[in-house]
Amino acid sequence: LFLSSPPVVTSQPDSGTLLKSLPGANINSNGPITGIAQYRGLYGDRVAVTMDNEIVLSGGPNAMDAPLSYAPPLLLESLALNTGITPVSESQESIGGHITATLDRGDFADTKDGELSGAFNSRYGSVDDGFNQALKVVGANDQHKVAALASFDEGSDAETGDGKTLVDTSYRRERYDLSYAWQNDASTFTIAGGKLDTEDTGTPALPMDILYIDTDIANFTASTEYRGITYKARTGYRHVDHRMDNFSLRSNANPMMYRQNDAHGRQFTWGGSADIPIDLGVVSIGIDGATTVHDALITNPNMAMFAVKNFADAERDIYGLFVQWRGVAGAWDLEAGARYNHVNMDSDTVYAQGMMAMMQGMVDSLAGDFNNSQRKQNFDNIDIVLKAARSLNDTTNISIGAGRKNRAPSYQELYLWLPLEATGGLADGRTYVGNLDLDSEVNHEFNIGVDWRDGDFYANGQVFFRKVDDFIQGTPSGNMTANMLAAMMSGQTPLQFNNIDAELYGFDGRYGVLLNDAWRLDGVLSYVRGENKDNGDNLYRITPLSHQLGLTWQRGPLTGTLESVLYARQSKTSKFNDEKKTAGYGLVNLRGHYQFNDYFNLSAGIENLLDKDYVDHLSGYNRNADSDIAIGDRLPGRGRNLFIAVNVNW
Repeated sequence: LFLSSPPVVTSQPDSGTLLKSLPGANINSNGPITGIAQYRGLYGDRVAVTMDNEIVLSGGPNAMDAPLSYAPPLLLESLALNTGITPVSESQESIGGHITATLDRGDFADTKDGELSGAFNSRYGSVDDGFNQALKVVGANDQHKVAALASFDEGSDAETGDGKTLVDTSYRRERYDLSYAWQNDASTFTIAGGKLDTEDTGTPALPMDILYIDTDIANFTASTEYRGITYKARTGYRHVDHRMDNFSLRSNANPMMYRQNDAHGRQFTWGGSADIPIDLGVVSIGIDGATTVHDALITNPNMAMFAVKNFADAERDIYGLFVQWRGVAGAWDLEAGARYNHVNMDSDTVYAQGMMAMMQGMVDSLAGDFNNSQRKQNFDNIDIVLKAARSLNDTTNISIGAGRKNRAPSYQELYLWLPLEATGGLADGRTYVGNLDLDSEVNHEFNIGVDWRDGDFYANGQVFFRKVDDFIQGTPSGNMTANMLAAMMSGQTPLQFNNIDAELYGFDGRYGVLLNDAWRLDGVLSYVRGENKDNGDNLYRITPLSHQLGLTWQRGPLTGTLESVLYARQSKTSKFNDEKKTAGYGLVNLRGHYQFNDYFNLSAGIENLLDKDYVDHLSGYNRNADSDIAIGDRLPGRGRNLFIAVNVNW
């Protein structure tokens, strides 16, 4: 089951904020456009984010270019969440769920005559003087379609509810996409090329900011039906050049501590499948693969000799094979699937130079240990998914799901040889070291759901339980050399990525009622609890209990919504990560929309209507000394935001 969030829900430049309107979903925010998707307590590489049927590559070691940053809200057709356990056919590694971003490239026409259509969207927000624009131009007939998309997003530092400035939250991003699609009665294909250009964008929860992210994107998808069998094929390519530093956008009084990181990422993906009808349903058989290389070099422009090879062509290649059956048995809709993934990882040798004599000796020791170790690693994982759903009566459906999902370690978790904060966006302020002895995470999950609809009322939701064996978590490092070096650099010993056992459980769902022909209520409720079963600690960065309730009035072309957003306090925090507790809070939002005609509409509203000063538990900790927010304090939420948006279609 996919739940979709339309882009109109948010006035912010980060598409990740759309997830907050979906049950069980949220984002870990490290900057204005650096939101990392979270679903039922799992986040980062554990949540698969795809666009154009391809996994989205994050080129930087700290996920500054988080996957959803490649899909600006004004270019989106939809952002969809695959609720519960992800089918094995949808994604290679989806231990924490699956999210699909779909760009709005328009539709084919109904006739052979060519048609030109398009849209222009423009939006302004007062809290950060943010301007967001997007343009879509589509030329199509019933067989050919050419679409050009462009967007531009720019904003200044935002303000908090009590008038403080969230320094280092300005942003600038450009996104372009050009595609050609063809179809006939049995076949279709699309070829698309795109570019992302992000410049001078703050990430105050991370040790560096974005100087630029320059990404080239290419995708091809095709499907055809032959003798009742549907064949599908896809391929994709991404290349990321990413520079970040700690002195251009934020002040740094010590030139000897200037740090610049140049990171590069390349990824090639492919897949093919066949959907074969049989008497009892459809069998899908497929293969897929993704080959990825990451490289990163840290330098200091004031010290020509200083250089740290953070990651040296760290390779992560995954090859998969799956089989899945969907069918009906009696009153039951059934799904059964199995997937085998082989993950191959490797790294070149590393080095560091230009440090003080005592530190240099320890760094050389760590580099030597890493270079002389067995860096080539292989992981073989098997996923199994079973689902069943049926109607109990005219108003109630139930669903049951059980699955075993795996994730091999990320390149950071395996190959981070020096105590650094290159951790995929954890943003806890701790340095980490990798671990070449890591095992794959194994998630055993069970959920049961109910969907009830009776007249003007509806309610649906799921209760879930996840037991994650060999969950990869930072624990105190036992490497004495790394400990001494980290203590000299930061005054604190590092954490090392290790396997633990974890459990996550909770519930989430939606409900609502149509009050009359003009008024309706819609609510979303989510709760997740995450525990480290090895020592009784809590898992890091888990969203607290939340509830959203919207009262909507609609009469003709005019729609208005008054929304309440409530988050409980989060006191179950991770000791290993020095995670701070947060208080609960409530926000009030007001939105309106007027459809003048088929071609023009206007939206406006006020977010955080009462200008509430609050802290989102999933926000990171401030790292910028110039800010009104103290270093080490969690970044507050945005204050009152008056926004207006114009949409023109032709």
